[in-house]
Amino acid sequence: MSNSQPTPLPGRAVQDEEIIDLRQIVQVLVNYRWPIIGFTLAVSVMAILVVFSITPVYQATTVLQIEQEQAKVLSIEEVYGIEGSDSYLNTQFEVLKSRGVLEKVVDKLGLMNNPEFNGRLNEAPWYAGLLNWKAWLGLQEPAGEVDESAVRRDVINALSKKVNIEPVRKTQVVKIHAQSESPKLAAAIANAVAGAYIESYMEAKLSLTLSATDWMQGRMNELSDKLRIAEQNLQSYRESEDLVDLEGVLTISSDELKALTESLVAVRRKLAVSESIYQQIQTGGLKNGHDSLQAVLNHPLIKDLKAEEAKSQRLVQELSRRYGPKHPKMIAAHSDLESLENNIDSQIRNIVQGVERDYELDKANERSLEAAVAEAKSSVQAINRKQFRLRALEREVQTNKDLYDAFFKRIQETSATSDLQTANARIVDQAYAPQYPVKPKKKLIVAVAGLMGLLLSCGVAFLLEMLNNTIRSTRDVEEKLNLRVLGVLPKMEDKKALENVHHLFLDKEQPGFIEAMRTIRTSVNLTSMDKDHRIFAVTSTVPGEGKSSTAANLAISLGQMGKTLLVDGDLRRPTVGKNFAIKGGSAGLANLLAGTASSKDCLHKVDGIDVIPCGQVPPDPQELLGSEAFIKLMEKLKAHYDYVVVDCPPVQSVSDALMISRLCDGLVYVVEAGRVQSGAIQNTVGRLLQVGAPVTGVVLNKIDPKKGKDYGYTGGYYDHQGYYSGA
Repeated sequence: MSNSQPTPLPGRAVQDEEIIDLRQIVQVLVNYRWPIIGFTLAVSVMAILVVFSITPVYQATTVLQIEQEQAKVLSIEEVYGIEGSDSYLNTQFEVLKSRGVLEKVVDKLGLMNNPEFNGRLNEAPWYAGLLNWKAWLGLQEPAGEVDESAVRRDVINALSKKVNIEPVRKTQVVKIHAQSESPKLAAAIANAVAGAYIESYMEAKLSLTLSATDWMQGRMNELSDKLRIAEQNLQSYRESEDLVDLEGVLTISSDELKALTESLVAVRRKLAVSESIYQQIQTGGLKNGHDSLQAVLNHPLIKDLKAEEAKSQRLVQELSRRYGPKHPKMIAAHSDLESLENNIDSQIRNIVQGVERDYELDKANERSLEAAVAEAKSSVQAINRKQFRLRALEREVQTNKDLYDAFFKRIQETSATSDLQTANARIVDQAYAPQYPVKPKKKLIVAVAGLMGLLLSCGVAFLLEMLNNTIRSTRDVEEKLNLRVLGVLPKMEDKKALENVHHLFLDKEQPGFIEAMRTIRTSVNLTSMDKDHRIFAVTSTVPGEGKSSTAANLAISLGQMGKTLLVDGDLRRPTVGKNFAIKGGSAGLANLLAGTASSKDCLHKVDGIDVIPCGQVPPDPQELLGSEAFIKLMEKLKAHYDYVVVDCPPVQSVSDALMISRLCDGLVYVVEAGRVQSGAIQNTVGRLLQVGAPVTGVVLNKIDPKKGKDYGYTGGYYDHQGYYSGA
């Protein structure tokens, strides 16, 4: 009896870096293709149902052009003006979305009575009472009177959510989008918003004009009073100063002052000369007498007398050369000369006396003219003061009059044009009822839902694949358990096959299963070619993995090659007797070990093999399996049979399989694909190896034939002619 350890498989090369295997990714998608397709279709169908149950929403657009306009109420610019900048357009965009404009639309279109905007008009759904948790807890307040302002507020809020303002960049154009379940109502709302904005602007402008008119009217009353007072002050001043023609009086006074000033200058010039001569005469500063005075020299009479004197002197000189002093002619000439000199002296004295008189006269004239000039200046200054005061009063009157006239003219223009106001905006394109809804976008929603369903299902598939730590393929057996794969058995979906699964090797309608069983049989023989007699235990981790059906079919397949015995070693939940239709209560392994029955009584010939059922279920199976009788029985069976297959209980449930496997030449470990976690299987295999169980290899059971290549299943098939066509 051999207790050899299983030969380990050649280790796979460990990659330093993990490489994404696209084939594995594709294979996962292929494995879960039907759930993925089903989930995607279900999501798409649900999306279609939801989309077609949604009420379509239509959108209409009105194009509005907003022009900048500056308002001038008075000649003082920008009293109520609007600055021309981008802030103006931004302000108007906000005005378009204001509650005042939307409220006009609500009133104009009667949206208070429209259930689409007034949710209170809609009937409550049938499940509303179920969701009213306040009513369950008795916290529901009694319904009171409907607040009209609250309803209006809610309607305006609902409308604001359905109106969108879209400015066109770098232009004065703005698009007003309105959405509604009714295409006509959507167009009406868009046009109504544009109209309400223009109307609101006109009303604001009219209100501004009226307020400006009232303000100007008040100012005109004030200006009228000021003008009346100014005119009264001017007239009173004229009457008090007896002013008729102030300009003429000022002109005469100015001319008189000018003439007096010129006369004074001339007198002062003459006085300066006469004063100089007078001073010379008074001080006696003349060396040659008075005849050296410039006034004397320049006098015409003196000039004539001097000329006569010079002539007489020349005559005396001529006569003196011819006559003596006593000559009568000389005496007459001297007499004439002396007479001229006396005359000259007399005239000089007269001139000097005249100079003194002229000096005194000039001084008197100067004093007189100075007094006249001072009086003229005082008169002119008085006139100037009156003129300045008069002009100040006239300016005040004129200023008040100008302001009064300007206000009067502006108020007349404002009153005349108050009923003719121009808008700052115009509708470029009116909205029309749209033909197609803007939402829901059915195709897009269904496509996105289908895509999301596909991605979600694929993600779940990859998640399940990552979380699935079971043994599902031959690769998993080799990598996670480091054991040989003896073969792979397909999963039986046919009910008839399931009913006869323990004898399926004999069913010619299951060629794939037969071929898979033959592969397992060959693998078992190849691993134990050096043994004359072979005893194999068949076990699994947990019940239900197919170890009894595998043991039965393995025994039947080995029966075609030699004398084979199938022993039911599961003394706790025996199934061999039932599977092979052995009469209940027949003697079996337990009776044989207990010595209550002979070998002949326990053996049953079924399907070409011998079968020893469990027999009477013992109270303590481990005591029988650990007895010396069981060891001797195994040695005896090994000597009489070519193959002995022992159907053992699961290893994780009880330790019976550990005791049986020590007496066997090999152990076939059955693993159901995708059921038990690999950790549990590794622990179970470790327990077997610890007790020295000769684990021959693993049979991967219940592989889906449709996923055969994925899980290492390459079972053959038979064609219609009955010839084998293996893969």
